[in-house]
Formats: sequence, structure tokens, C-alpha cells
Amino acid sequence: MLTRFLFSFSILLFLTVANASGNIKLSIGQWSFEDIQAQNLQFDIKLTAKGLALTAKADSLILAKPIGQVTHFSLQCDELILLAETFSCGQGTVSFRQADLGQQKLSFKVKGEPEKSKYRIKLAGLTLASASFSATLYLDKKYWRLVTQTPKLQITEFIKVASPYLQEQQREALESWQVEGNINLSADIAGRNNEISTLMVDMATTSLNVTDSESRYVTENVILGLDFSAKNNKQNWQWQTELTVDRGQAYGEPIFVDFDVTPVSLFAKGLWQQTKGDLEISTAKFHQKGVVQVFADFKGSFEKVEQLNVQIEKSNIARLYENWLQPFVLGTAVDSLNLAGSAALNYHQSADNYHVSLDLQNVFIKDELNRFSVDEVNGSVGWTNYDHQMNSSLGWEKAIMYAVQIGQSQFQAQTVSSSLTLTQPWDIPVFDGKLKINKLNLHRPGEQGAEWFFDGRLTPISMEQVSEALGWPLLHGKLSGVIPKVSYSDKHIKVDGALTVKLFEGTTVITDLKLAQPFGSLPQLYANVDLKNMNLSTLSETFDFGDISGRLEGKIRDLRLANWRPVQFDAHFATPKNDKSRHRISQKAINNLSKVGGGVGAALQRSFLRFFEDFSYKRLGLSCKLHNEVCEMSGVGEAENGYYIVKGGGLPPRINVVGYTRQVDWSELIDRLKAVSNSSEPIVIE
Repeated sequence: MLTRFLFSFSILLFLTVANASGNIKLSIGQWSFEDIQAQNLQFDIKLTAKGLALTAKADSLILAKPIGQVTHFSLQCDELILLAETFSCGQGTVSFRQADLGQQKLSFKVKGEPEKSKYRIKLAGLTLASASFSATLYLDKKYWRLVTQTPKLQITEFIKVASPYLQEQQREALESWQVEGNINLSADIAGRNNEISTLMVDMATTSLNVTDSESRYVTENVILGLDFSAKNNKQNWQWQTELTVDRGQAYGEPIFVDFDVTPVSLFAKGLWQQTKGDLEISTAKFHQKGVVQVFADFKGSFEKVEQLNVQIEKSNIARLYENWLQPFVLGTAVDSLNLAGSAALNYHQSADNYHVSLDLQNVFIKDELNRFSVDEVNGSVGWTNYDHQMNSSLGWEKAIMYAVQIGQSQFQAQTVSSSLTLTQPWDIPVFDGKLKINKLNLHRPGEQGAEWFFDGRLTPISMEQVSEALGWPLLHGKLSGVIPKVSYSDKHIKVDGALTVKLFEGTTVITDLKLAQPFGSLPQLYANVDLKNMNLSTLSETFDFGDISGRLEGKIRDLRLANWRPVQFDAHFATPKNDKSRHRISQKAINNLSKVGGGVGAALQRSFLRFFEDFSYKRLGLSCKLHNEVCEMSGVGEAENGYYIVKGGGLPPRINVVGYTRQVDWSELIDRLKAVSNSSEPIVIE
């Protein structure tokens, strides 16, 4: 437009100059040409050996938006050549002031063929955001092309210049960010009329520093390179981009990346249908050196997914966890793991349906807090919400869970419609026995409303191994039982019905069993326990307590464990009232019971009792009501200044054991039990 204006006016001047010599000066108070308006326009024209020398000035020019009004306009061309079909300016300068661009002084070259509407304009020296731009504009009737470049564009200054041309919402978004750094930018844009047909942009940053108002996203001294190209065919954009970042650090809550150590690159290409708003990413490749390589493709829009495929190639699971997984699980039971081995993942989504498979190879997992570990995990796990089957097969060589030894195991399962079900019973070796899971169903894990349940049984486990592993007093005998339906819902584990355990030739029945926050930092367990028909001979042997014959029953009400430590219960253990078995107790057992209850073994005839190894009793028992880490103690009956732990009866010799300590710190009581269990001193009753 401006070029056509200059050319038209130059023709008029040329006709005048052709019939004159020397200088011509022309002043026009007001001038308008299409969308251009000029105030106090002045021309000074000289005829030289090289052609025309033109100087034009104006107090103001009003041009089309976004430029608008410019003032102090001055244009000079020392080599203006006008021919029949072309004109050119081999060397020219133009200066002006504009509200956003400030004072500008540019050099330019122009060549035009007005009859063909073809022009070429070269500009240099345009100052924008403290950067100097050069540009070449090609015009050919309806077609145009702009090539521009700047070696050092200050981002902060550029945002200031661009802000007036942005929408209010865009300006407010930019104001919440602090951005510092420089960009080396080049662009090649071509189009037809008001439409862009091709676009190529190359840019590189130096020391890019970005921070949002809440410091959730931060970069420091980032050096990146970006190449982007796009081709428009009837509002269908074929595009391609490549990004490399190899210097600096970045944090995007909760991920931190040190690009000096693990540089990243991204390549992607696809199609954007501008009219429909549809987006296709036909190929995408993300690579982080030494950590992960991801391939992906996508179809859909910015609002919905029609199809998505993601493939994470075989990667070092330790590096993957450290860089991409651990930040998301802080505060959970898996936020501090030592890992080894490799993992790969495939994900496919079609609309709202998806399936994912995870492959693990030679994976070792160890919790830094020594709560659990798993060795040599191999296999694959599949999950889908499709109505078709995905199979899973996963195994390990050995594992430890809170000191519980778990042997080699393999499970087979299938997933359909967000539910996983065992395809065959799953045997998990535990110490020298097995946990046999007959049924297991897992529904919607990781989602609100996640649920699972299983049932099975426990084959006999040596209590010696259990007590040694858990740091308990040495126990003897076997542990076994039937596990009814155990379910998880709303972050709680509960047992439907009664959990039955065979122990010490008797039966232990656990009811109302619940486990809250089982994978949190403070798991809570609740239960009621009933013990029936326990053989005291086996029990006393287990604890090396001294020989006791007879039977024992008991109950534990309102049991609560916090982080697997007792904090509350009401426990009562005693001889059954109708027990017909033989009741005998050794001197060692009497002495140990006295130590536990804080009492004294009282003999009717002390000098005579020392010659007996054991005594008869009518009933024995001990109770503890734990609250605020203090045990309220009692026995099978009240005695003078105390309570009976052992009540004598039957044929002589008989003996009573009386406890005098009513309140005992829980930690002290545990120490007493350990001392009794570990004691090997001879017992003497005077």
C-alpha cells in the first residue's frame, strides 16, 4: 500500500522533473491514498546521474492497524529509478516515531513492478524489544512472503511491546509470570491475501528464566532450541516441530529436571484442522538422556481424546522412578524406594476406553525404611476398562513385608471392564507355610471407590520362625487358619465374618477386623479376639515359661494398633470355669507369673514346698486393660491387697500366686515378658 503510494506519487513527480532542471520542492497540507493519510507532506526531489534523489517528510502519517499513527516521518532515497514497468530504490532510509515502537530509523531497498503488482522490500535496523530486526517482504499480487530475523530479542521487552495487542485475558495471564532471557529468532511466513499458507520459525534461547506467581513453574538458565513449520491447505495445517533443551534446570510441580545432566528432546508432527478444531499428532518422540524414551500418537481435539497411543520403551526403572514417579508419591508408602531393573509400558486409549500393560524385567524393590522388599520381579501386568480380556502374569523370587518372609510366587490373572480376577489359585509361601488365595477381585484401583476382596487359607506356619522374625518372645507350635472374605473399600480393609486361626491346639477367632489407611504413614488396626480351649502345656512351652497343664480361654476387646503397636485393648485370660483337665503348675511357672504380675508366690508351708516340682491349682488367669500406655492389671479373683494370678486348689500341695501391682506401663510389661522368656536361672521357692 505504502509502496504503491510512493510509486504513484513518484510518477507524478517524474513527469514534472522530466521537463525541469535543478530541484523541485513540493508541500501538501493533507494527503490521502487508500488507507493512508498524511499531514504536512513535503517532497524534495533532485535529478542526479544515478536517477532521482528523493526526500519526503511528514508531520504525521496514519497507516492501517496495528501500526496506526506515526510522527516525525522522514524518507530518503538516493537511487530512485523509474522505468516504464519498474521502479526501484537501491539505497534508502526511513525514520519515524510510533507510540509502541518508539523512535525508529531503518534502511531499506525496494524494487517493484506495479503493472504486475510485484514488489520486493528489504528492511534493516528495525528496533523492537531492544533487538534489531531485518526483514524482506515479497509481494506478488495476492501472494506475499515475509522473512525476518533478529539475533537477540529480549523477552521482557517484547512482552511490553506485544501487550497492547493482546486480549485482556491474555495480558492478565502474562502479568502473573516473570520472564527473563534472550531469543535468537528467524521466521519465514508466506500467504495469500489475509491468510497464512506456510510458516517456519526457528528460535533459540540463552539463559531463559521463567517463574509464575506461585513458583509452581520455574526455569533457571535454560538453553533451548525450537524449530516449527506449518503448511496451510484450506484451513488444514500440516505441522512439524522439534525441541531440544540441553542446559539449565526446570521445575513444574512436582517434577524437577536438570537439563545439564539429562537433556531432553521432542519431535512431533501432525495435522490441525482449524475449522473443526481437530488435532492429529501422527508421530511424537520424547527422549530424556539416560532416563526414558517415549513414542506417542494422538487424534482428537484440545477438549477430548479420540485415540491415544503411548509407548515407553524399556527403561532403567531406578532412573524412571527418581525423575518421574517419586515426586508424585511423596507422603505415601512408596515415596522412598531403592530400585533396580527395567520397565516398559504400553498405553492405548480410544474415546473413554483404554488398556495399559506394564512389563517388568529383573526388578528389585527395597523400601529405604525397611518395611518391605521384593527381589527378581518378572512378568507383565495388564489393565483395561474395555469389555475384552487382558492377561497378567507376574512373579518374584522372594519378598519381605514387615519382617514377614515371603517365598517365590507367581500369579495369573485377567482384567475385564476395570476388574482383575485370578485365573487360578495363588499360592504365596510365608515362612514355612503358604497363604493360599482362592479368590481375588480388584475393582477400579487408583480411582475413587476402588475396591478389592479375597479369601483363602493359611497352611501351618512354624511359630518359631514367626516369633524370631518379628522379634517376639520365642513361640512354639504352628499357626494356621481359614481366611473369610477380606475386602478393601474407602481406604479401609475389613474381614466379613470371623477369621479363624488354629494355634496352641485351640482356636482363635478374630472378628470385627478392620485396617484403616493400610498404606499410609500411620495404619490403624481394629479387632475383637476370642481364644478357645488353648493347651497351656503347648503355650507354656512356647514361651519357655515353665510347665503348666490345663486349658486356657480368653478374649481381647476393642483392640487397636497404631502403626502396628498396641495402643488400646481390654484383655482377659483365665482357666475355663468348666475345665475338667489336669491342673498342674511348676515352680518356674509360678515364679514367672509372679514377675509378670508384680506379685509373690505364697506357700502355706514354705520349708515343705521346696521339695515339690509342681503344684495343683484351681484356676489361673491374668487381665490387662491398656489405655494411654498403662495396663490396668487383675486376675481370677480378689485377694488381700491384691489379686489372684493363680488360685490354689485340688490335691496338695497347693499354692496361691498373688499380684500386687495394679498399674503397669505397657513398655515395662513387655520388658517383663521378654525377661521371663529369656530367663534360664534356676527357680527356688523357700
